[in-house]
Order: sequence, then C-alpha cells, then structure tokens
Amino acid sequence: MFVACLGRCLIIKHLICRCRPSVPNDDMPTAPQEEEEEARNQLCLADVQLPSHQDRSQGRDNEVRFHPNSYEGARDPAVAATSTAALSLRTGLNAYRIQEMQAENVTLCDARNIMDGLCLQQRELGRGTFGIVVSGIYRGVKCAVKVMLSPGLDRAAIRELLLSPSLVHPNVVSTYASRCAKLTHEFFDLLEGDRAVVHDPNLPRVLEPVPLQSEDGFGDPKGLHDGSDPLIVLHQILHALRAETGKMVVIVVQEYCDRGTLDNAIRKSVFRPTLMWGMRLARRALLRSAVEIARGLLHLHDSGVVHGDLKPANVLLGSSKEDRRGFVVKVADFGLAHLLPSDANSLYTDSWGSVAYMAPEAFRGRVSRATDVWAFGVCLWQMLTGEKPYNGYRHMDVVIGVQESTLELKWPEGTPMASRIIELGRRCLSHNTQDRPALDIIIQTLVDIEREIRAELLAHQQQQQQQQGGRQEQQEPHQRAANTSTITVADASMDLPAGNFISDLVVM
Repeated sequence: MFVACLGRCLIIKHLICRCRPSVPNDDMPTAPQEEEEEARNQLCLADVQLPSHQDRSQGRDNEVRFHPNSYEGARDPAVAATSTAALSLRTGLNAYRIQEMQAENVTLCDARNIMDGLCLQQRELGRGTFGIVVSGIYRGVKCAVKVMLSPGLDRAAIRELLLSPSLVHPNVVSTYASRCAKLTHEFFDLLEGDRAVVHDPNLPRVLEPVPLQSEDGFGDPKGLHDGSDPLIVLHQILHALRAETGKMVVIVVQEYCDRGTLDNAIRKSVFRPTLMWGMRLARRALLRSAVEIARGLLHLHDSGVVHGDLKPANVLLGSSKEDRRGFVVKVADFGLAHLLPSDANSLYTDSWGSVAYMAPEAFRGRVSRATDVWAFGVCLWQMLTGEKPYNGYRHMDVVIGVQESTLELKWPEGTPMASRIIELGRRCLSHNTQDRPALDIIIQTLVDIEREIRAELLAHQQQQQQQQGGRQEQQEPHQRAANTSTITVADASMDLPAGNFISDLVVM
C-alpha cells in the first residue's frame, strides 16, 4: 500500500511540474488546438516508475535505470537474452541495417543554399508544436515539406535528418531529402532583406515578420519578397515558429500524401458501415488499412527501428486506385523512433510517446517491438469503434490505470464481422509482452480475416446463381462469362460503383 501511494504521489508531482520541451512530438498534420493539447501531454517522467501489480506481488526490484546522456539508452540484458519468444531477435533479414545515428554524421547546409531545388507553397497541411508542414515542389515533384525548429542537433532532429531517408517501403512515407542549417544573423539578414535595424551580433535575435506587400503587383523595388523568392514562405514559417538565432532549422522533404491522416478517416467513419456502404465493405477497408500499417511497421522492425509513437495522427493516406478505399496507408513521423542494438530486443529510454497509445512497460522507460504492437492494437480498437482511446480520462489516470491493469479499452461485443478482429486486438493489448503477436503473424491474421469475409460474399453469390439455375442455363455463354467477371471485379474493388471512393469523404 505504501509503495502504491508513493508511486501515485511521484507520478502526480511530475505530471504537474515537468514537461519535455526538448523532445518534439510533431503530430502533423492535425488541428492546431489538438497539437497544443498534445504538447502539454508529452511528459518527461524518466525518473518515475509505478511498480506493476505482478512485480509488487513477487517483490521484484522495479527501479528503471535511465541513461539520458546516451542517444538510445541502455540495453535490457534480461530481454536481450530471450530468443524464443514471438517478438524475439530478428537479425540478418536485411543486408543493410541502419547504423547508429550521431550528430557528427549530420552535414549542415549553407543558409544560402538551403532552398536549392525546393519551392514552398503557402498551403499549410498541418501544424505541430515544433514545426509546420506545407505543400511544395522538389525538383519538379509535388511534395510535403516539414519545417521544424530545434535547440540544436538533439535526438529528434537527428532522427528526422538521418533515419527518415533510410526507411523505404510502400507503406512508409518516403523522404526525398533532409536539410538543416543553423539560424545565424547572416541567415536572418538573408531572409529579412535590407532592413534599417542594427542588431548586436552577441545577443539573440528574433526573426522579424515578412514586410507588408503593396498589392500593386510590382513587389519590392530591389526584387526581394516579390513572390518568386523561394525564401519568402520559409521566412513566414520561421516567424510563425518564433525563430531566433542560435537554433537549428530542420527541413524534411517527403512524398505528398493528399488524403490526410488515418485520424481524419476514423472521424469520418470510413471504417464503419454507413448508408453508402455496408458492413462488409467497412470491414474490408479496416482490414486492408490495418494490414498496411502492420507491413510498414514490420519493415521498420526488420531494420532495427522501433517507431515509438504510432497513432492515427502519425499515419498518412496517399491517393491510390488499387481498391475502393481510394488511398494507401503510410506510416510517418519518426521523431521519437529508436534504434535497437543488434543483439537486444528492447532498450531503456527517457522519451515518451502519446500517453493513450503507450504500453505499460513504456511508462517505465522500456521500448521494444512489442510496444509498437501495443500501439497498433490501440489503433485497431480506434478504427473499429471510431472513438478516442480513454476519452474523458486524465492523463495521469491513464498512466496509473494502464500500468496497474485497472483501466482497459472495452471492445464492442456482438459486432458483426468483428470477432476475430477483436480477438487479435486483445492479444496486441496483452500486458505480457511475450503474449503479443509478432507483426508477421498480425499481417497473416488480418489477411485471413479479409479472405473469410470475401469468401462469404462469393458463397452467397454462388448460392443466388444456383437458385436462378433455370434462367442461367438459357443465357448465352458470353453473357454468363460477363456476369462472372462482374462479380469478381465488384468483390476485388470492395463493391463500390466505379468512380466512387471511400476516401472522397475524408476531409483534408
């Protein structure tokens, strides 16, 4: 009782008094007010740990040894020794393994060249606490450009600069280029142009706003900020982020995902039956999207990377005509990702993801492939129910409840075509990490479930055809073949009329 009370006191103290301004969590694109709330909830509780019920009952030493000065934290020797579990070591799968990311491997860009080949447009796609995403053109290709501010080459900046370009997979957002430059007085002079303000080079300097335009179509008499200068939008973004000298600007150029986020799709009931599409179509859309998330995560895991902050807001949707969803799912945002040592399954860290998607052990600082599986299970629950996880609960109640197994997500019992999805989701949310399925098992299970739903449709159609046997025998052979082809196409395209895509209802 004393230990539990002490744990609660510590957690409440740190929830109130501490935050993590140095580790950005760019949940983009999402609404600004949601981002501000998320920023307040990104808590640094590295030195706080609530003992689990099992650990208390067995009298184990629960102290977590964090190494804040180490980039990826310390290895967990107990877990590293485990080789037979479902989420055991995956080595030798890829010939190329992402190397350790260090600040000395980052090449700083000259401020005068940071926009070479890149044009920014004023269309804002999303905004986070530490950055803004706008549309742009990179060497003739449409793209999304994430502009972030960082105190320096911290862990989050290094992940974005070095890790993102190394992850290439159809279900992972592609990064075309990453650049960074230090904000200096010379850089600000370049952005601001000819100003009659004298700045002390020894004092921090805040970026001045973009000068007002005359709107008569001529622009600046000296040719500055006339709309053709690629630095003009960068100037506006950096001013909105309250840029000042001494900080670092990080620019990440990624593929343009024009269908918004998975969070938007959930809010628009894409994965739930509506008047426009039935239960089978909604279930197949859910399963197809979930399996693409799992495939993207599996590629990360095979590369020795743990995402660390998987949630619908960090999953983007790009246009696709492969099926009737009208989109393909891509995992994004690696600002909180971790590199696993080659001989370990987990590691300790002092960084936190989003509270509602964190596994019990993650609150105690341990991250692994299994923590991503837990987050995937929460996403699966959210796609199925259309609700926010732990909606209405305070964050400290979620932290305590999840760790002590007193707070659980309630799966909708009796929902059509959902029993196996719920069974898989519950396994992903197992408190015992060894009971959570590996991602290759998750992928196969999701594919099997969709096959079953598809087979039920074909069996029903075949039964209808048999009932109409007399009339079918009278049909011409080419007409029967055309009917069979129509059935196959309708099923493969998830039964929507040609030209209608579910994703058309996803508001950007």
